[in-house]
Amino acid sequence: MAVVRRLKVDELFADKSEIQRLVAEQYAAMAIPDDLDASPQKARAMMLALGIRPQDNEFSQGIIQAREE
Repeated sequence: MAVVRRLKVDELFADKSEIQRLVAEQYAAMAIPDDLDASPQKARAMMLALGIRPQDNEFSQGIIQAREE
């Protein structure tokens, strides 16, 4: 039986400073600000404030529809 070893995230990129530089460059190009306080809870609160109801599953429905195309 073959043994499959799972890669750790830190093994995916040998030079992390290079990928960090590239990501920072892309964020700057897309005008995405750094938000050190970003969290799933904050995103959920923002969505609720905009009137998005979690029970409607709007995002999941879009993903499912895209798969079926």
